[in-house]
Amino acid sequence: MSILLTGGTGFVGGQVLLRLLESHHDRVICLVRADSQAHAEERGRETLATILGPRARRYAARVRWIPADLEQERLGLSPIAFTALSRRVTDIYHCAASTAFDLTYEDAKAINVVGLQRVFALAEAAQETGNFRRLNHVSTSYVTGEEQGTLDANFLPGPEGKFRNTYEETKAEAERFLRAQDRVPYCVFRPSIVTGDSATGRTTNWNVVYYPMRLMADGKLPYVPSFGPALCDCVPVDWVADAIVALAHRDDVTGRTFNLTAGDQALSVQDVVDHTYAGLARRQGAREVEVRTKTMGRFAWALVSRWVRWRHPSAGKFLDRFAVYEPYTRVACVMDNSEALRLLAEEGVSSPPAQATFARVVDYALKANFGRERRAPTRAAVAASRRLQAAFASAVDVIASGEVSGFGAVPA
Repeated sequence: MSILLTGGTGFVGGQVLLRLLESHHDRVICLVRADSQAHAEERGRETLATILGPRARRYAARVRWIPADLEQERLGLSPIAFTALSRRVTDIYHCAASTAFDLTYEDAKAINVVGLQRVFALAEAAQETGNFRRLNHVSTSYVTGEEQGTLDANFLPGPEGKFRNTYEETKAEAERFLRAQDRVPYCVFRPSIVTGDSATGRTTNWNVVYYPMRLMADGKLPYVPSFGPALCDCVPVDWVADAIVALAHRDDVTGRTFNLTAGDQALSVQDVVDHTYAGLARRQGAREVEVRTKTMGRFAWALVSRWVRWRHPSAGKFLDRFAVYEPYTRVACVMDNSEALRLLAEEGVSSPPAQATFARVVDYALKANFGRERRAPTRAAVAASRRLQAAFASAVDVIASGEVSGFGAVPA
């Protein structure tokens, strides 16, 4: 019998695969998007080499890589292959998802909802064999959308909820699908923003919080919006994977949902700014460096960004790229993780301190240059950065001079 994993070539899924291999004697079947069996195995070898290094050969025989398409009926498999697979699977870990914030609803739904439904059909077929245990679904704590206050993992908005993007919307829809059925045992895990390893900061995933950090390091984010508590809930990938596998082993989690979050230890937007510049100081061997990114309120940001777009169209292109992340600078929801932490303590899995962990995340990101080849900035890049800073500075000066009023405080 085997465990089935989707998303095994991804950031979180790869770490879940590592822990399944280290904690089980079972075989793991990984469904992977690929053109052929050879292509699937090639992607598998690359994944094992990334997450295991020299140990990859030791575990390779226990992993089977199968080309599949989660958006297609029977996962793109033949009826015979689908039936054979259902008879072998005892547990499913569904980590595959599209985490892009700018997809259309239809494109996001295709993988985040339809993909789950296709995997569910396999779980349903496996359930009929009598050997199936549970479908473990990895969601996101941001299915809460724009709700405020402290929310536990039982909270799930309906279709009428207000979401920041189609990623949140479709992940919430996927959870509602699971809750509406009673045919297949399941458990839902909701990580927040997943960052690098808690001990080393290492990551292969450079999106979400890393993008504004990179802009700050490059001198391209002179101001950043920050409204209310502006919570930035980040958790390290190793702890997320440890938590998923540890909780999935338990018999008392069926039908339950867990927030794998920092909870009341969540960072703020200001914390991210402070940590980024503290990391720059450490990298330069200095006690401190000039903080070139200042926070401003939501209304002030709206006025300043509008001015920048109007007077400096080239800088407006930068604002377009930043726009998908801007809604996360006004998060006012604490994602309660107390129940997950209670059960994880019984499993010997402790939550790493958020502030110390994030400092290591920043150090690794700066050392790795955010996954980019390190090269001296070109004259054109330096000039573009200066124009951007000047555009923001002029916008703030105009607004602060009183030509536009009623915006609240704007940093000088």
